[in-house]
Amino acid sequence: MDKKPEITTRAPTANGKNGFNGNSKKREETCARIIKAIGECNGLLTLAAKKAGVGYTTINRYAHDFPSVHQAVIDAKETMLDFAEGKLYQKIKDGDNTAIIFYLKTQGKARGYIERQEFANPPGESFRHDHNPKGKLVSLLNRYATREGQTESGSESE
Repeated sequence: MDKKPEITTRAPTANGKNGFNGNSKKREETCARIIKAIGECNGLLTLAAKKAGVGYTTINRYAHDFPSVHQAVIDAKETMLDFAEGKLYQKIKDGDNTAIIFYLKTQGKARGYIERQEFANPPGESFRHDHNPKGKLVSLLNRYATREGQTESGSESE
């Protein structure tokens, strides 16, 4: 990338500074090195960190603090996803059954290509879980104990 990295932070620190005590030349160079490495490593941050000569946490910090680094991560991952989708489409065109089945399972759900039933909440509603195995077990044990008590006392007909 020939473009100079954007060196503004997303959120200023409490003292109003950008969190780097100024935008030094060294930080600009590191930012540019990281952006280049991210592109060359297809968004794989561990490899990009090694290539840029920094630690993984430094890449994460720069991605958080520098919008241009953050965007480079997004762009690299999107490019790799596009590449993988292209390869999948080619496999489908070549008649690869595994690729066809995978595609239908992941993209053809609306047409009934599913192996299991999936339930989704209506928009805006949270998941509601009414399952209470312990409560059900206690209820069953109480009913059993009540029946056993009736049998022993002879109140049930034989």
